[in-house]
Amino acid sequence: MAGLLVSSCSPSADQAPEDPAPAGETADPALNLAQVAAEPAMAAAPDAVVETLSAEEAASLAASEEDPSAAPAPPVTPDFDFEDVRRKAEILSSRPFQTPPGIPKAAGGLDYDAYRRIQLRQDAALWQDSSDKFRILPDTRGYLFNQAIRLNLVEEGKEVARPYSPDDFNFYDLPLDDEAKQLLGFAGFRVVTPLNVAGKWDELISFRGASFFRALGAGNLYGASARGISIGTASPEGEQFPYFREFWLMKPAPGNDTIRIYALLDGESITGAYDITVTPGVETKMQVTATLFPRKRLTTMGISPLTSMYFFSPHDISKFPNDFRPAVHDSEGLSIQMYNGEWVWRPLFNPKALQVSVLADRPPLGFGLVQRKRGFDDYADIEAGYHHRPTVWVQPRTGWGEGELTLVEIPTANEYNDNIVAYWKPKTAWQPGTAYTVSYDMKWSLLTSSVPDVVTVANTFAGVKPASTQQLFVVDYDQIPEALLEGVEANVSTSAGKILNPVIKTNPETGKVRLSFELEAQNAEVAELRALLTKGGKPITETWLYRWRKE
Repeated sequence: MAGLLVSSCSPSADQAPEDPAPAGETADPALNLAQVAAEPAMAAAPDAVVETLSAEEAASLAASEEDPSAAPAPPVTPDFDFEDVRRKAEILSSRPFQTPPGIPKAAGGLDYDAYRRIQLRQDAALWQDSSDKFRILPDTRGYLFNQAIRLNLVEEGKEVARPYSPDDFNFYDLPLDDEAKQLLGFAGFRVVTPLNVAGKWDELISFRGASFFRALGAGNLYGASARGISIGTASPEGEQFPYFREFWLMKPAPGNDTIRIYALLDGESITGAYDITVTPGVETKMQVTATLFPRKRLTTMGISPLTSMYFFSPHDISKFPNDFRPAVHDSEGLSIQMYNGEWVWRPLFNPKALQVSVLADRPPLGFGLVQRKRGFDDYADIEAGYHHRPTVWVQPRTGWGEGELTLVEIPTANEYNDNIVAYWKPKTAWQPGTAYTVSYDMKWSLLTSSVPDVVTVANTFAGVKPASTQQLFVVDYDQIPEALLEGVEANVSTSAGKILNPVIKTNPETGKVRLSFELEAQNAEVAELRALLTKGGKPITETWLYRWRKE
């Protein structure tokens, strides 16, 4: 599992510049899991995956770049569409997985700052003369991005390969010889659009590293990421990272506000075809349909995995010392709308040991990693801008079936590592020779993407009761209408130990309602806490969940 703990987008994040050409200037200056090629040991031992290409591998890569249509299947429809990608994935699944060629050692040895200096030349941005809404900025391999991808453009139903050329990039004085530059290939791409200001091209979505992608709503900075699929997250066998090996970018008609992207997934245990549409806005919306083909029996797959960073905040039992900031995280909680409509709020943690939580056994109506606090003073970090990190919301559509909504929290010693994963784990094993189709919607925004019909949790505070060993918990709710307060009851429970002194008060300074209570842990090492306010037996607040561990 340690391999999952790779770099996050913290501590700072840039918006894309007006000029879409310089790749180095539009990239996030700190690292994100979505940027990493996602081999299990990459963060700890980059030398393990930085290889010098053999003559055979170099020839193979060069051939694949010269002829991207050397994909696993010929077209099956007159106009190129998703069925063609699906067929490629199906045929690919019947063949043994081939480890993709490595990259020249000099390119793999670049540090992050050096890699960022590789800049796309202005005239190499795609669609700049033919699209009024979108432009495409390819990215080279290098640093940790060692997997080559193929890019194709689809115009009027026709597939046209977009081969890599080193002439499209400015390498400045980087220590790369001509042969290394020629063999780099593409690592991914970014889509830019006038997201915030008319006439200014801002990043909308980025695909780079394994099957990771991340998107922005208006006013956002990069934060949480998503993946096409997860395999083996938090499992004893270790995690696999299938990767998007080929993309098809469907050129939108003039005036069309939506871009459509097809992607071909390949991995040791699975292949897949993805149909992704993206509509930018204050709330950037995505629709995802994927058909997946296991190469072998799978029991630890995750549908629509979300990843993020949580370092510390006031709701931790043990406060983080020696940091001037009150909180550091890309996401502060997991929000869930259960299948029965119940709303749940689960604060995130940076645990001392890996912990896995199962929070639902039926597909929820929606779930997401949420950045709820939006004030600068909540983080006091000018560089990172954590108050601008997006909330990412997932709404399942078809193909999810029975399973478990799983939350994985991984210890991290700093804010540079993505250590949170949330996903739906199917109950029934996936079998080779069978196609599995799933679909879901996603929203990326500063706003709350799905508004609960109950009062939400505003703050959680935790500590030790003065002159006592009992744990003290304080839950502040947003404004509760006065008519609801009469006769309101606190429902607080624990899986271990004993709950003491639940008290409901109205804060005279803010008008918000506060629930406080104590936990007498007794001999418990772990306690699952649950709290909500009800009136007449009906909930008027979110259900608050909290995992307490003995420090």
